[in-house]
Amino acid sequence: MKEETSPLTDNFHGLKEGARSDANHFKHSTSGGPDPSFGEKISELITGCRDFYQLEKEVQRRSLEMSLGIFAWVLQEIDTHLMNARDKRVWEVVGFRERTLVTSFGELKVKRRLYRNKQTGEAKFLLDQALGWSERSRCTPRLKEMAVKLGVDMPFRRAAEILGYLVPGISPMAVWQAVQEAGEALRQEGESRREAVFEKGETPGGKEKTSRLYIEADGMVIRLQRSEEKRKEVRLFVAYTGKEEVGGGRKALKDKLVMSGVGEGERMWEEVYSGVASRWDMGQVKEIYLGSDGAEWAKQGVDYFPGAVHVLDPYHLNRRLVEAFWHDEETYNEAKQAIASREWERVEEVLNKAVRGVRGVRKKRIEGLWRYLKENWSGIITSPGTERLGTIEGQVWHGAGWRMKRVGASWTEAGADRMARVLSARSNGELEKYTSRWELRLAGQEHLAQAVQVEVKRKVEEAGSWLRAGLPALRGPSAGAPWVKHVLRELSRPSFELA
Repeated sequence: MKEETSPLTDNFHGLKEGARSDANHFKHSTSGGPDPSFGEKISELITGCRDFYQLEKEVQRRSLEMSLGIFAWVLQEIDTHLMNARDKRVWEVVGFRERTLVTSFGELKVKRRLYRNKQTGEAKFLLDQALGWSERSRCTPRLKEMAVKLGVDMPFRRAAEILGYLVPGISPMAVWQAVQEAGEALRQEGESRREAVFEKGETPGGKEKTSRLYIEADGMVIRLQRSEEKRKEVRLFVAYTGKEEVGGGRKALKDKLVMSGVGEGERMWEEVYSGVASRWDMGQVKEIYLGSDGAEWAKQGVDYFPGAVHVLDPYHLNRRLVEAFWHDEETYNEAKQAIASREWERVEEVLNKAVRGVRGVRKKRIEGLWRYLKENWSGIITSPGTERLGTIEGQVWHGAGWRMKRVGASWTEAGADRMARVLSARSNGELEKYTSRWELRLAGQEHLAQAVQVEVKRKVEEAGSWLRAGLPALRGPSAGAPWVKHVLRELSRPSFELA
């Protein structure tokens, strides 16, 4: 049976033949132009694909290979520039060493020169130093940013699977490592601020002005792995200057600052104070309301913020009331009214009446509520800031809980601390600061850029000449077709310039 044809399939078969012709032409072309195997790869691509999915996949793969080649060439040019610009009286080349770099195009093995100081014997890679490439880093900043943003949204294995569609060969461990590096940078920054204030006695120097601050603290228990302890508490904090309407009856926190980590209460509060005081001028703050669920470590915050008033946040108070009186709506309403009156005698009267009428678990819950209210009564009767608090529970879940408490999730203590800090940085809109941290330190960078531009332009012009000479479609009967005029002809036109 004869195969059915159409103008589109005719053009496709013609393109195949053109690719074969180009490949044969390339085999005999002179050196100095594009990669001689380029034509053969195009021929294989066009003649070998059987469906559009495979065609698209192969085009992507070839494009990534080409991008890796360009990237390798750029690094080679920089390394050569550094060799020529070095102080030859001090640094001598002792050989090449290979290192693997995982980029947004895929994995790249980089050969760079190793130098030795003739006077001290010190060994150094000038390329690594110029790129800001630390000894342990494998991922480039751009890939690291993509990996971290996916890693904070989903399990590392799933993040690697999705990222693998764009970056072949990316592993869950590479995603994990990227998140760990960002989290460690955040931990070191927080610890540095804490040491400066509490060990060196430096003034934080916050610049923002506000007369009132709200600070809320809460804990979130997670499961641990590779530890004698089965569980650990992540401490979360949010500081803000108030709430504002954002439409639809909803309110948002003003000037929100989120902090979190795994650590003892006192150390975490020192870090929180240094972070808050590094942002706001504490001399201008007249009122500070510190909200918590009543946990002892959370109430310690009043010792670090002079003049702060502890407030038991409304969410946790109401949750305790519901747990004790879920079976008795009338007593629940009486207890709420008694608490609102801020008269402890009235509260005791309601609780005493309620506890006499029940037994077992219900009685234990009412007695627990009684102790809870007594221990936190001073935080309940503090009225001015009470109505403004109660946001921490939402911050806990939306900021960290959904990622760190998912089904089956478990963490090392260090890994949990770093992940919590990364999630806080994202809530603050600052995550990018901790994923793209390589800074080029390259003397004569402008001169190098000019030299590279000349070389790239020469290669592009050679490639364009080959494309114009080697694509029959540009001169054949289909020369007026849109896919030739607007795609192939533009690809063969080397009229662009590098910025």
